[in-house]
Amino acid sequence: MALDFQNQMFVDLLSEDGMAIVARGLGLDQLMLKFLELYSDPKVLVLVLNTRPCEEAYFIDDLQCRGVSYLPKVITNEYSAKEREMVYLKGGILFITSRIIVMDLLKKTCPVEKIMGILVYRAHKVTDESTLAFILRLYRQDNKAGFIKAFSDSPDHCTGRYSHLDRIMRNMFIKNLYVWPRFHATVVSSLSVHKPEVIEMREPLSPNMISIQMAILDITKACLEELQQANPSLDMEELSLENSLQKSFAHSIKMQLDPIWNYLGAKTKQLVSDLHSLRNLLYNLTQCDCITFCHQLELLRSSAGASGKSGWMFMDAANTLFVKASERVYGCPSKKAHPIASTAGQDKMVASDGKEICPEEPPKWNVLSQVIEEVQGASNESGSKILVVANDERTCYQLREYLCVGGSKLLLKVYERLVASKMKKASGINSLQVPQYRGKGKQKKSPSAGRESAAKKFRVEKKEEDEEGTSSDHSQDSLEDLLKQQPPLLTLEDETEQARPSSTVGGQECFGLLPDPLVVVHSMSSSEDPYHLTKVLKELSPKYIVMYDPSIEFVRQVEVYKAANPEKFLRVYFIFYDSSVEEQRYLTALRKEKEAFQQLIKQKARMVVPEEREGKSNDASGILARNSRLAKEDAISTRKGGQHQKEKHQVIVDVREFRSALPSLLHKRGIDIIPVTLEIGDYILSPDMCVERKSVSDLIGSLNSGRLYNQVTMMTRHYRRPTLLIEFTESRSFSLQSKASLGSDISINNVSSKLALLTLHFPKLRILWCPSPHATAELFEELKCGCPQPSMEAAIAVSSEELADDNDSGAVSYNSGPEDFVLKLPGVNSKNYRYLLNEVKDMQELVKMSQSKLEQILGSDSNAHLLWQFLHSDLQ
Repeated sequence: MALDFQNQMFVDLLSEDGMAIVARGLGLDQLMLKFLELYSDPKVLVLVLNTRPCEEAYFIDDLQCRGVSYLPKVITNEYSAKEREMVYLKGGILFITSRIIVMDLLKKTCPVEKIMGILVYRAHKVTDESTLAFILRLYRQDNKAGFIKAFSDSPDHCTGRYSHLDRIMRNMFIKNLYVWPRFHATVVSSLSVHKPEVIEMREPLSPNMISIQMAILDITKACLEELQQANPSLDMEELSLENSLQKSFAHSIKMQLDPIWNYLGAKTKQLVSDLHSLRNLLYNLTQCDCITFCHQLELLRSSAGASGKSGWMFMDAANTLFVKASERVYGCPSKKAHPIASTAGQDKMVASDGKEICPEEPPKWNVLSQVIEEVQGASNESGSKILVVANDERTCYQLREYLCVGGSKLLLKVYERLVASKMKKASGINSLQVPQYRGKGKQKKSPSAGRESAAKKFRVEKKEEDEEGTSSDHSQDSLEDLLKQQPPLLTLEDETEQARPSSTVGGQECFGLLPDPLVVVHSMSSSEDPYHLTKVLKELSPKYIVMYDPSIEFVRQVEVYKAANPEKFLRVYFIFYDSSVEEQRYLTALRKEKEAFQQLIKQKARMVVPEEREGKSNDASGILARNSRLAKEDAISTRKGGQHQKEKHQVIVDVREFRSALPSLLHKRGIDIIPVTLEIGDYILSPDMCVERKSVSDLIGSLNSGRLYNQVTMMTRHYRRPTLLIEFTESRSFSLQSKASLGSDISINNVSSKLALLTLHFPKLRILWCPSPHATAELFEELKCGCPQPSMEAAIAVSSEELADDNDSGAVSYNSGPEDFVLKLPGVNSKNYRYLLNEVKDMQELVKMSQSKLEQILGSDSNAHLLWQFLHSDLQ
């Protein structure tokens, strides 16, 4: 059942073209599905851009469930040009990649006038340099009547920079903006009618976790202050302690430091790396168990100790961090010194490495057991379903293990895998001893034992041997034998008839399906399917939801699910650590989203949008104009009867280059783009100029693999003016490497040295350095001044197997293999090798030739001596 605000969003966007920005979790996918269902008709042709394969599969499956007969098609590179042309004529909805549709629009394969409209998903990615903006500009130039509708659920990506929202809307030729935050009046009224029953469970952190959290925050604050002192120009409002808890913090640092990264000192770079490590530690403190956290901390200390560059390791807070992390695993060494952090009542065990451990269970584990026990006691109906949702798959895996084997056995298993096994390899221990529970006689009931008994109430009962007084009987058994007696990782015990295998819900594998009540542990994050939680709620229809980790998006998905299904009972247990970084991270994300929407609303009120923004009227030539200096200076000197001789300027572009922004910027400057599959080069500017474009990362990879040498060889063989373009990005430093990495001597591992050797080997090669794609487009326009236009037929004819370029008039064609071999001989260079090839028939004649004859051919005594000595020297 569609809600009122969802219907209103659909009506607003249907009546007038525009961009809808919806808060995460409010059903942007449902809005998209409404339009897909509306236009699923062979009589119309609608294109859908910027969708991923998982999203396309989700939309098609949902439309099929709704009974849509004419389903959308997914156009990939498996379709040939003729097949795509037939598909365009048949109509319907087409999910198509940007690279394919831009080539079809340039080649006129796609009938632009028959396209009814374009739906743009994740519209916040439409920037000036994106291929999406290029596609929409080509579409609007030849189609004034079609619609353009855009969808986005990322308000933070539409704000932040000056006039960023206005540029996005201008690139898509839309003038209407529809903003739908969670605090919208229609959304609030729709979701407040039928609310799920929510129970907040605030669990305090353990004393050791509080000490660790405060220590990490103190270290992070000190690193931020040191970073500000080393770089006073940084905007510290963005690099605050509160923002350092968010995922976007690394992006904020990158945006500010990338333009000057190669000019920064080693201290600043180390501080950036330390801040990233500290943020991961804060996240793992609440997500991982104590043994995994301590193991990660030890790895960090060993790596930092080897480099000796992390200054925070010598702080007092760092000492507290390491001590408290160790106490969570091995217990407090002195209970008198640490009465609060005493581990009394916890099970002490001796691991296979002989160490006594007393691991501290995460406090949330006990809460989860209590919740499931409460649900089991409250639920009288059979078939009740509990959905436990955690942040990542690693946490889900651990929760499933905890529910099946209990906390003590799980932590012992983790210790054996991470710590004891590595110590065994290091010390050469041949046999593992069975872990033993410490204590004489009957043990006291500990919190961990209580949680294990709670877990046994809702999982299948399994007969276990009494552990009291049996430690000596098992002292010689191996750990592997003990683990074989435990249940498998993803299945239940086989001794019960009620055991159920693992299955999939919503297209995703669920981590653990337990008997009645059915408990499903599912992950919030999935790189394969962004809508897996929506499908899980629809297919599973749980009565109880346990949110092990807070998530804004999933909270709203649950609200929308309950409002759309008011007849279903739903209770939500919201578990989070009280006064923790986890809670602060959730509240900060809520505040930032609200501020982003408020900023969008203010921008919408102040925005001045011209009437011709959509490009549909005849007066919209200005917004669609292709500004070109070449067009203004077009053949003014060649007059015929007082009229100007006009010539279309064009550039032949390799089809693989449409992943970059350069073709779009060239087209915007008034240069026609001809997409062709080129064997040599990336851009053909004139009949004798070929350009190979390389980004910095691609340049380094091509130099290391030797691919660039082969590419330059083919360019110099077929074109008079071979050119290597090294293109940087606008947000990064315009330098190939830092000054510290530059040496006085030539090194095989140095990029600059390799480029110098490349230019020495190919004297005809020209190298261009451009700070951004915009500068490259301007430079190409300068290089084309006064040059004839390239021919597509000639560019296609040139291939790596051909002997020479036909444009090189008067040149003699040689076999490329012997030509390369002769150029490698001592005394032979690019200036004299043609004389040698003209005078010498084969290698036999060259070997028999005297030194005086070689001197006449090469024109140099030294070169002739080098070649003659090489050919007649003894190999021994």
